[in-house]
Amino acid sequence: MLPESLLPYRYNWPNDAIAHTSLWQKSAAGDAWERPMPESREELALDSRWPAFFPSPMCLVTTSSDGETALEKVVGASIVNRFPYIMALSFCRESLSDRHHPRNRFMQLLESGEVAAVQFLAPGSELDAAMKAILTTPEEDSHQRIFFTGLKTRPAICHDAPVFANSYLVYECRLVKPAKDFGGEPIYEQPWLDVGSHRVYFLEVIAIQLRQDIAEGSSQIRWQSLPDWKVRLDSTPHNILAPPHFLQGKYKKTYQPQYAFPSAGTRSFEPNEQAHGMSILHLPPLPKDQVEVDNDQARWPCFFPSSLGLITTWADGNVPNLMPCGSTTILSRHPLVIAPCVSYACINQRYAPRASLNLIRANGRFGCSVPFVNDALIDAVNYSGNISLADDPQKVVHSGLTIHDDPWAPVIQNSPIHFDCEVTGEVRLGTHVMFLGEVRRIRVRQEVTQKNPLQWCPWATVSENQQ
Repeated sequence: MLPESLLPYRYNWPNDAIAHTSLWQKSAAGDAWERPMPESREELALDSRWPAFFPSPMCLVTTSSDGETALEKVVGASIVNRFPYIMALSFCRESLSDRHHPRNRFMQLLESGEVAAVQFLAPGSELDAAMKAILTTPEEDSHQRIFFTGLKTRPAICHDAPVFANSYLVYECRLVKPAKDFGGEPIYEQPWLDVGSHRVYFLEVIAIQLRQDIAEGSSQIRWQSLPDWKVRLDSTPHNILAPPHFLQGKYKKTYQPQYAFPSAGTRSFEPNEQAHGMSILHLPPLPKDQVEVDNDQARWPCFFPSSLGLITTWADGNVPNLMPCGSTTILSRHPLVIAPCVSYACINQRYAPRASLNLIRANGRFGCSVPFVNDALIDAVNYSGNISLADDPQKVVHSGLTIHDDPWAPVIQNSPIHFDCEVTGEVRLGTHVMFLGEVRRIRVRQEVTQKNPLQWCPWATVSENQQ
């Protein structure tokens, strides 16, 4: 459940009754609502809200060029590559509706200045002031938004993009430069990519600022990465059936939707300096200088809110495959594009080539299911995320999940929402491949209603460490 400080920021989906619109039709089995995609431009002009829920966090982004600054909010910012440490930000570049329109001024400043500060304010009056300035100031005046917030700022450590003085976490970034990955293949020939209605910017993290009390462990960032949902008891996953030897002697990654940073289960933040009440970590400029072979040391160096997608594909012999992907995001509104990032580089057990990589390529399609806070479902995520299909060809069954044999991709029936995606491109990022999956169909279980909605908050909070 969400802490009290986040209740004013809670979001419920669906917004409207699914059964009362002609866009959704009952599935053949009668257990779900289905909607073909993409929508027409006319439908988007009337309502360009996302047609179904996906747990996408929010952040504030500032940029600077020739003394001029600008402020925007971004939905779905995501860490998409580990070495180098790359973040993807997506901005609308086409006029779809009053909600989705070009962010030309901000994009111009970002492209000319080539720097950004991605930052987080604790929920409360200062976050409200920043969001109000963004929502009430026209896009062409985005360079005035920081002034209209009334909040104190200072320059970032490594460049001139402004940082809100009370941000508890700041990622200082620059647009990526052309480089080569560990196999000698070229990457980042251009620092952005146009994907449908949006432009996706790839930014290299060059420094991380973390509030000093958090870095020292006296306070914690608390983040719920999955929505809450009141589901019927008979639709939860059953107990894991896998023989225990599948996990013996293997490095185990653990996933919990209730995440606290720092904690015993996270990597320690290792700053190089302190300034302005912040602990600051500088990242080396070259991927080979960043690489950590040790599995635990190769974890992300600091907290960043990320979305989990359950990526499904068919293997040979009609065998279902599942890969929980913690770097899954939505890049474009029209067409709706879901982008999971899959490891291809051989770094260690944490970052190694995944069987899903070639399966997605071979099929040209994948499914993306949305999990929710449920103990049995989280157990299934942990099992399927630690076991390769090569080790356990029945890993989906052994994870305890129930699969619907859809010809497009396996559908996890325990999940409230499922997206069918067609691969229209891929981007080589260094250690990961980003697949561009255009959504062709959305499936929502009939139990998802306005009276039984998915409940979600796109912000983390900060509280005193009680341990």
